[in-house]
Amino acid sequence: MPIRQTLARFTPSFVIPSLAVVALSAAALAHGGHASAPKHRPTPDELAAFKEAKPAFERHCFRCHTTAGRKSKRKALEHMSLNGYPFGGHHASEAGKAVREVLGAEGSEKATMPADDKGAVAGDDLAKILAWATAFDRAQAGGQAGGPQKEDHHAH
Repeated sequence: MPIRQTLARFTPSFVIPSLAVVALSAAALAHGGHASAPKHRPTPDELAAFKEAKPAFERHCFRCHTTAGRKSKRKALEHMSLNGYPFGGHHASEAGKAVREVLGAEGSEKATMPADDKGAVAGDDLAKILAWATAFDRAQAGGQAGGPQKEDHHAH
């Protein structure tokens, strides 16, 4: 008797669904306990802010965070994929906060991005990206000021 039939014959019916749950849980925990969040529906204000900020994202972020980027890496894309809008990756639901953190705009934190030119996002480019981050957070919070309450961002 082939192994598959043997296993099916002697494996209790609760084991197979349990294995599926374990596999899904392992995928969700693969990076700090969170998986890619479903994409949200951007508000008109958020889309307008993104349109203004997109050239700055292209100059500073696309080279690593898009599949076509010359320095594209799987890990960068898993964290935040800018291949389309809304963004993808497991930080997509907290993109505003994550972008402010890596650009050093979250208080005392220093910029950690762009990885090859830390702190290079400045002036008008920084202002436009931060305006987008505020619009993104407002959209995530359902239009309320202040932005969403999400889990703490972890170090990379």
